[in-house]
Amino acid sequence: MYRGLILGALVMNTAACSATANDVAAQSSQQHTEQTCQSEGFIKSLKLANGASVVVEEGRLEPRSIGSVTVKLYSDLYSGEFIGAVSFPRDGGITQAILVENGDDKQQLSVTMSSAGSGNYQSNQQICLTKNSIKLC
Repeated sequence: MYRGLILGALVMNTAACSATANDVAAQSSQQHTEQTCQSEGFIKSLKLANGASVVVEEGRLEPRSIGSVTVKLYSDLYSGEFIGAVSFPRDGGITQAILVENGDDKQQLSVTMSSAGSGNYQSNQQICLTKNSIKLC
């Protein structure tokens, strides 16, 4: 009985994020679209000026206060044309992921994390992107 309720709750949360992704997919590919869903942890996708997309997410089964960050690069997110990814440890939750540089040939993403607890210390990781590569800066 409880398994059915838990499974139903998970499906409802997933459906809420999926509906947002489908809405974004319907928009013109020329627009710089962005979506965020934080019901079960941080996940955000950003459309780059060169047409590629990047997805930033916390580890799905990890605690919100510590774990990992994965940044994935897709030439076309909605058809699943995956290029590469980087992962790095985090102490705290992701508070924001923003493009600090978004040119046609080179992009730079900044991921900011804030530690749990009273200190609320912030850390930042830069990710360097091109149309065909992704690496930690």
